[in-house]
Amino acid sequence: MLYSYHWYLNDAFFAGTKRITSRRLRQFGLQRIMHLARMAVRLLSVGLVLISFLLWLTFLPSVLPETESWAGKLEHAIVAELGIIGSLLLGALPGIGVIVILFFLTRVVHEFLNHYFQSIEQGEVESELFDAVTAATTRRLAGFALWTAAAIIAYPYFPGSSSPIFQGVSVLAGLMVSLGGSSLVGQLISGLTLIYTRTLRPGDFVAIGDVEGTVEHVGLLACRIRTPTEELVTLPNSSAATGVRSFSRATPGTAVQFVTTVTIGYDTPWQKVHALLLEAARGTPEIRREPEPLVRQAALEDFYVRYELVFAPADPSRRRLVLSHLHENIQDRFHAAGVQIMSPNYESDPAQAKIPPSLPRPAAPDSAGKNPVER
Repeated sequence: MLYSYHWYLNDAFFAGTKRITSRRLRQFGLQRIMHLARMAVRLLSVGLVLISFLLWLTFLPSVLPETESWAGKLEHAIVAELGIIGSLLLGALPGIGVIVILFFLTRVVHEFLNHYFQSIEQGEVESELFDAVTAATTRRLAGFALWTAAAIIAYPYFPGSSSPIFQGVSVLAGLMVSLGGSSLVGQLISGLTLIYTRTLRPGDFVAIGDVEGTVEHVGLLACRIRTPTEELVTLPNSSAATGVRSFSRATPGTAVQFVTTVTIGYDTPWQKVHALLLEAARGTPEIRREPEPLVRQAALEDFYVRYELVFAPADPSRRRLVLSHLHENIQDRFHAAGVQIMSPNYESDPAQAKIPPSLPRPAAPDSAGKNPVER
């Protein structure tokens, strides 16, 4: 019967929780509510056990005549200590009340700031000062600054804050943070510089040192970049801030352009080299027709002329693949025309022209990405 009554209480409890309409309570979870209830019961049990132990401690000496005189002294000492503790608690109540009021005021302001900046992140509110990335960072910084200021204001109201031990621990903690946080502060400053100067944005195709790829995340301490080979590289902000080349921030109405270089001997007319390079660029479908590719004579070296082909890819994030196809076309056009490419070091004409035999180009892969041999 007792077992059935226990299940009846559980069913009644969960049936009552179904009437809870607060989304916050639903998110909090019934399991957490049960856990807090168990903790409260345990604390109450510990309190009752402690009170029972004190009563037993004062009653035990009064049973024996030899220790009967100790009972009154022990009872007086316990009552005196409890009185001191009670007076300290009563004296701390105003400060605790101030801390509680300050906590709720800070929480209200924090919720308001979170709602405002999250609306900007989700595109519900337009702002001239913030975008989605800066709004997310500003939300975190504003929350940290708000709670830090609240803790500083509430510090004098904490019980025991004026004691030497409390002050000594505070000084020690501040000293440890100041000594060990120099590199962390440098990373934070670099991260804020990247974010608020809008140097990096998720989705940008950039090159930072030897790393080249698409930006996935920009944080206060580090940024993540996905390379064309699907490698996820995490760079500290101090390294990312030293030099960023962005291929996604062209001036409106223009396109990002890349350059590839060939060196050809002086015995080949430059008009012919220009025509072959432009023909190779037009034969590469990944290169845009507007703006048109152009050829520059970058330098007249000791043994050759340095030519630069400037072109705009349709998709800058596929730069390496475009360069690969373009280089194939350059070799095909120059070899078919009988022009030697002696890059990067050309000194003299060999006895026999260094031109490979003509071979048929491999067929393009089908929609499944398989070559004819694989099919």
